[in-house]
Amino acid sequence: MAADPVMLIERLRALDSATLADVMTAMGLHGQVLSPALRPVNVACVRSAGKAVCGRGSNSPGADTISSFRLDEAVLPGSFVVIDTDACNTGAIVGGNMVASMLKRGAAGFIVDGGIRDADELAACGAPVYRRFDTPISAHGRWKYTSVNEPVTLPGIRDSVRIEPGDLVLSDSDGIVVLPQRHAELIIGYAERHIRSESAIGRAIANGESREMATRNNPRLQYVVALTEQAAAPNE
Repeated sequence: MAADPVMLIERLRALDSATLADVMTAMGLHGQVLSPALRPVNVACVRSAGKAVCGRGSNSPGADTISSFRLDEAVLPGSFVVIDTDACNTGAIVGGNMVASMLKRGAAGFIVDGGIRDADELAACGAPVYRRFDTPISAHGRWKYTSVNEPVTLPGIRDSVRIEPGDLVLSDSDGIVVLPQRHAELIIGYAERHIRSESAIGRAIANGESREMATRNNPRLQYVVALTEQAAAPNE
C-alpha cells in the first residue's frame, strides 16, 4: 500500500538534506542535489519540504507562451515552487506579489534558477526563497513562461537535476535535495534508519570510542538496495 502523501511529507520534514544525500548516493541517485549557487534570500529561513510544482520559461519562447497566472493556479497546500528560467539573466522572474499570491494558496517554498526582486519582502515572507541573484528590473517582456507542471531541469552540484511535478523537495541550511517521487517512500525509510546509525556512532564517540571503531561497529547504509551502477555506500 502506498504511503499517505501528507504523512510522507511530515516524515520528510523530520529529516535533513545531508542524510538524504547520503542515502541517495548509496542508492546510486547522484544527480539529486541542487547547486549551491541557488542561495536563500533569508539565511534564517531555509528549512521546508513539499511537493514540486514546476514552471519553465525562456528568453526566446516563440509563439507558444502562457500567462504567469497559470503557475499561481497550479500551487496547492504544501507545494514547493520550482522555476527553470533557461538561464535567464535579464531580470527578475519572481517578486513580492507573485510570492504573496502563492503563499495564500499554501506554497511551502520557492526555487528560482534566476533573479528575484523585492528581496526584503521575500526575506520576511515566512517561506524559503532560493534564487541566483537579486535585481530591481523585471524580466517581463523579455522572458515568458512556456510550461507549467511539466518536468524541468535545474543546475546541480555535480550534474543537472531533473525535477518532475510531484517530486519531493527538502531545503535546509546545507542546501536542497530532490527525491524522485517514485522512490521517495523508500528513500525516506532508509534515511530514518541512517539517522539511527549516525546517532549510534555519535554516542560511541562521546563514550570514548575512536571514530573508526564506532563506524565499524555501526555500519551505515549496508541495507540499501542499489538502483544504478553508481551506487556507493559510505565506509568512513
